Amino acid sequence: MKHAIVILAALLLAMPLAAAGDDQQEQIVLEETLDVSFGRVWAGVKKAMEIKGCAKPEVEKVIEPAEEGGQYKGLYKSDYCILVTGEDSTKTVMERYGELPRIRMGIWTTGRIKYFINVKELENRKAKITLKAQLSGYEEYITSQVYFWNSNGILEREMMALIIKMATEAKTSE
Repeated sequence: MKHAIVILAALLLAMPLAAAGDDQQEQIVLEETLDVSFGRVWAGVKKAMEIKGCAKPEVEKVIEPAEEGGQYKGLYKSDYCILVTGEDSTKTVMERYGELPRIRMGIWTTGRIKYFINVKELENRKAKITLKAQLSGYEEYITSQVYFWNSNGILEREMMALIIKMATEAKTSE
């Protein structure tokens, strides 16, 4: 009987207080419309990702206009961009960008972000950018699992500002 109580107590300590997603904050979605061509915005997205250390995309897709007068559309889904590694700094750094899943006695060893960016060409050589992101991290000590959660928007705003800067400075052939 004592063994069963000890095992039950150990299991309760190992369980997360709340499943990732139950009390999660709402996902931040940023939208900007620029008075810049699709080609310059697309080049700006790629340059911004390179600057942030997310150079290799998981998906990079441009849909060309099906007919004359149509609009370009682009989808850029970054690979995971490592923000921090190490037992002593990961939790502190990642808490700055969002609320981590609560795991009693958990030790976070990796923190990362994935960006999802849509670019759509509009009339009059303008482009609309929609950006969202997802944070994730690896908890090593208790569950040995990767968890995903929403960001508080700091990293998204930084990335959007960088994309806008790169798009307005981009010198691409259109």
